[in-house]
Amino acid sequence: MPRCLYAAASLCLVVAFRAIFKRRELRGNHPPIIDIPASEIFNNPREAYEKALKDHGPVIGVRRKGFLEFIVDPTLVQTVLTSDQSFSFEEAMATVLHLRPFVSFFWSFFREIDDLVQNGINPRMSNILERICPVFNLSAEKSIGHGTIDMFEHAHTSIAEAMIILIFGEGYVNERNIRVVTNVATDIAGLTGMYQNSSALGRHFPTIWSICTWVKVICTSILAFFRIIGPQVWRQIRSRRWVEDGEKPTNVLEYLSYKHAKNGTVSPTAFLWIMSLLMGIIFASVHQTASVVVWVVFELATRPEYLKQLREEVHSNVDPVTNSLDPSNIGEAVQKATWLDSFIREVLRTKGDTLSTCRMTTADTPLGGYTIPKGFLVFPLATLVHLNPVYHPDPPVFRPERWQGADARPAVMSSASYIPFGLARWSCPGKILAVSGAADWMLCFSIYTDSRLS
Repeated sequence: MPRCLYAAASLCLVVAFRAIFKRRELRGNHPPIIDIPASEIFNNPREAYEKALKDHGPVIGVRRKGFLEFIVDPTLVQTVLTSDQSFSFEEAMATVLHLRPFVSFFWSFFREIDDLVQNGINPRMSNILERICPVFNLSAEKSIGHGTIDMFEHAHTSIAEAMIILIFGEGYVNERNIRVVTNVATDIAGLTGMYQNSSALGRHFPTIWSICTWVKVICTSILAFFRIIGPQVWRQIRSRRWVEDGEKPTNVLEYLSYKHAKNGTVSPTAFLWIMSLLMGIIFASVHQTASVVVWVVFELATRPEYLKQLREEVHSNVDPVTNSLDPSNIGEAVQKATWLDSFIREVLRTKGDTLSTCRMTTADTPLGGYTIPKGFLVFPLATLVHLNPVYHPDPPVFRPERWQGADARPAVMSSASYIPFGLARWSCPGKILAVSGAADWMLCFSIYTDSRLS
């Protein structure tokens, strides 16, 4: 039996036993448990949750996908997302991403990812944008004259190629590796339950769905990642000594190799750990950035009244002679693109997220006059935050200009009234990469398509 099947079978047993035998007791002071029909949760989640909170809030319990979860209204958002002693980001992510068996053995995984982004990626953002800009220019060129294109596939593929350069280096760019990286990002996104609603098995038998999904992912995209990209990474990290001598890492792989080498050598165990971290950053960078790009493009297509301001801003950053964007200036161009940034922020505010950011209670925790038992997921209802008239005048109205002038806020800046990337210590560490990468993509795409279509 292939090794992947042994791993999948072991994982299935762990998940199944945890689901069957783990019991959680509810105290007498628990929040009201509201019976919302599954059809309403899957088809009209915003309306269903908002009504339940209005009638029974500020915190309610709802059974979804076979589990009991707690939902809070805007008055409790800051408490849930900033009280790290009572609400754990890492526990929540391990549960939501179905990574509990893995994270139980490697609890530092999320902290390693956070360190990697904060110290290995964000400080090099200008250089990163410059290196990936040519990829986006070429992607825009390929999109011209090819009729109708699948925008998500188009964005996903070009961003996957750009992230390969960021993570591994230019030498890894080829169609096969792009396909492997794209599949890893898509399949890990699927593990989060993002597409679970579209599956009858996922709606009615969530534990079985989780097991089947893990088996599929382990035996396809994860196996392909280790089989195809693994040997390339192994040869690179074993081809030199990783000793700090003033030379700075040029990509994520080099950063991790320097960090995890002992006496200049990366061991086989460290190699497996590095590969796991690389998969995590692939999901976070490729899927998040592609999602932002697609939402922005679709919203812009339905709101042509904003094209004039965005085009003027875009073309203020191009060379007046060549009518093209110099990659060496892309970092400065992204910073100057305040209209584009405001548009992205408004897209993220209004795109209709319901349950995204979450935490898990680390002990029996008082909240909103009730007690949430230990080990339960707690979600702020994002639509009530982002469409709250207390925070945002005329909240249903799409107005990027609300983020201009005295109320200017960059798209990456979180607050209790804006949580697409979470809040406080554990706000999404990749938000700068996601927004900057999306802005880079949009600038390249807009400049190239405008100049070729005019």
